[in-house]
Amino acid sequence: MSSQRFANRLVRAILAASPETLGGRARLKALIALRRALVRTWDPLLTWRIGDADLLLPLSHELPFYRHDHPLYDRPIGVVAAEVGGPVVDVGANVGDTAAEIRSRTGVPILCIEGDDRFFALLAENAPRLGGVELEHAFVDAPRNARVERGAGTVRLVRPSNSLLQGREALRSKPLARILEEHPAFREPALLKLDTDGMDVPIVLANLDLLAHARPVLFFEYDPHLGATPDVFERLREIGYRRLDVYENTGELAQSVDLPGAIHDEYTGHAGARYADVCIWP
Repeated sequence: MSSQRFANRLVRAILAASPETLGGRARLKALIALRRALVRTWDPLLTWRIGDADLLLPLSHELPFYRHDHPLYDRPIGVVAAEVGGPVVDVGANVGDTAAEIRSRTGVPILCIEGDDRFFALLAENAPRLGGVELEHAFVDAPRNARVERGAGTVRLVRPSNSLLQGREALRSKPLARILEEHPAFREPALLKLDTDGMDVPIVLANLDLLAHARPVLFFEYDPHLGATPDVFERLREIGYRRLDVYENTGELAQSVDLPGAIHDEYTGHAGARYADVCIWP
């Protein structure tokens, strides 16, 4: 049996295991332990269906479990992209799962931007399965000398301590405006999606002039645990944005309000377990 087929069968077995009986709990515990051991020593690839495409992703990726436990997870972005009906820029594209969800709803062109080497390699393999996708291998507006911190299917940038700065190789990073100039079809995107585990709000605030000109619909994570601050909503209101749709990180629409909206306290104190995905309309 190939490693990819084995990884697929393992994930499906975990999802199918029932914790309601003593035997089921024992089986589930053993399967989870096996997955953890494989991830630590090998982390083989598997394929998982997202929309109409079978995407490659590492066994360590939590996406199959998120989508199994939360049927609406990652679904709103596809609906928004179809409604907007123009070019989409996907910052923090990971392995292409958001692009696959969008593609299942609409044929609009998509620019996928990903800085992590492993995720980008998988993104490049997955892109031909989606069609109409351009790629950019870079982090966006990354802090100088930031380092990459990898988790279960995610990557975030953190600032190292001063003692670790010396000799650190600079990340592959570009300003968002430069990336859009290098991909002419996306100079004025209809939808800008960000999923960068803590850099979403800084990227938005660093590109207010660009946003004021192009006025794309914005879709990004708002997590106070990772440093998101409510001034971003005030600044966006100042440049002409008006409506704020707030989704739970599990995909359910929580509320629609006028900017600036008072949502910060609602998502404070959850240590990253609960945050908002916000869609902001000009």
